[in-house]
Amino acid sequence: MIVRAEDRKQILTPNARGGTGTLDKREYVLERMPERAKMFAEIQLEPGCTLGVHPHVGAYEIFFYKEGEIVLNDNGVERTMHPGDFSICYDGESHGIANRTDRPASLFAAIIYTE
Repeated sequence: MIVRAEDRKQILTPNARGGTGTLDKREYVLERMPERAKMFAEIQLEPGCTLGVHPHVGAYEIFFYKEGEIVLNDNGVERTMHPGDFSICYDGESHGIANRTDRPASLFAAIIYTE
């Protein structure tokens, strides 16, 4: 199956999960999602935009960092992520992200149900 970039669904979310700014999510909509897949998307963060810290219950989320510098809150520990870096928020853990730079940043995200 192929999903073209121009066929993604744009979702703009102000103050996502208690964050700041407007999160720009470009979701890949599949006709037939894999059984445990919840979401595949590209997330774009303008300068100052954050996705508030939140838990994952019944699913885990994978981030692959594409552009810019993003601060990841990984269970209360902040780490600066760069293009090519990868992170997983396992079921029962928490995470959030922030663009604290003056340049846009982006990442790819996948949410997979654990059961």
